[in-house]
Amino acid sequence: MLETPFLFRDAAGEWYELDPGTGVSLAPVLALFGQSVIAVDVREHGALVIDFDDGAGLWIGPDPQFESWHLTGYGVDSITVGPGGEDDWER
Repeated sequence: MLETPFLFRDAAGEWYELDPGTGVSLAPVLALFGQSVIAVDVREHGALVIDFDDGAGLWIGPDPQFESWHLTGYGVDSITVGPGGEDDWER
């Protein structure tokens, strides 16, 4: 679940700055439907990076005031990044 602005890279390598609450402007993200996730990484301060099999990707950074993202799924421990990000990631 994404709750703050994020970056989306389409399969051609073009970047889009998007906001979850903006409706129709999120249309570029629809290209992810049916794509397989090939990599998930949590980077410094809780930035989430997701890569897809067609070359597309998402980058969701920490928000200074709000929870920015929540990740859950099969075989993945639930992770939430709160306001200001996180500094104590274990790899």
